[in-house]
Amino acid sequence: MRKIVFTVLFGLLCIVSCSKKAETAQDDTIIIKTGMDTEERTGDELKIAAIMTVKPEAIKDMLPIFQAVVQGSQEEDGCIFYNVHQDINDSTRFIILEEWESQAAIDLHGKTDHFKTYQEASKNLIEKKEVIKMKLVY
Repeated sequence: MRKIVFTVLFGLLCIVSCSKKAETAQDDTIIIKTGMDTEERTGDELKIAAIMTVKPEAIKDMLPIFQAVVQGSQEEDGCIFYNVHQDINDSTRFIILEEWESQAAIDLHGKTDHFKTYQEASKNLIEKKEVIKMKLVY
């Protein structure tokens, strides 16, 4: 099972790393923002996959919480991309895929008001959570 999850995550990360940064607007349309060009990379960039299972009765409550943390995070200096994805086979499963310019950017992200608000608002709505931090190898 872990191999399957890793393979799926790896595929998603490959797709996301080639995509551009997105932001959700007030009307739920997706606005594309330019991400980081290959020439701008330093090798210090880190990716995070936060995999969580939301309580089935809490999905509707979680969506605006996810939206707020995405919007706030995408505006941060050091954020390359930050998006929430929902498993198409399990509506309770969400994956936040993020890329940051450095560990310092991740550390600052953890101290922001919008991230603290997200953590507090979601703590009783999430059944299970796993966070994987990665660096690009190839």
